[in-house]
Amino acid sequence: MRVTYASAARRDLDAIIDYISLEDRAAAERVFHAISDSVDRLGDYPNMGHVGRIPDTRELSVTGLPYIVVYEVSAETVTVLAVFHGARDLARAMAERSKGMPDK
Repeated sequence: MRVTYASAARRDLDAIIDYISLEDRAAAERVFHAISDSVDRLGDYPNMGHVGRIPDTRELSVTGLPYIVVYEVSAETVTVLAVFHGARDLARAMAERSKGMPDK
């Protein structure tokens, strides 16, 4: 199954990596690879995350890190919708995001 990122999810990932890079570039690279590897596995195991708090989504916790990947599964594609720190109010963040322009 193909895995794609919504542009908002790409921006999320870029912001996470940029923030961590301010203090520790090597740590930022490790976080990037951990998130990317987790997302890549969704292509083979699209249901490995749990049912999401947002209708029609699933959520994947990144092992060993405080990040959550929000995604949706269609017949042929897994689309990553967001990457958030686990301390964020996910439902609120997604609701705020949906008030903006459609982003897929």
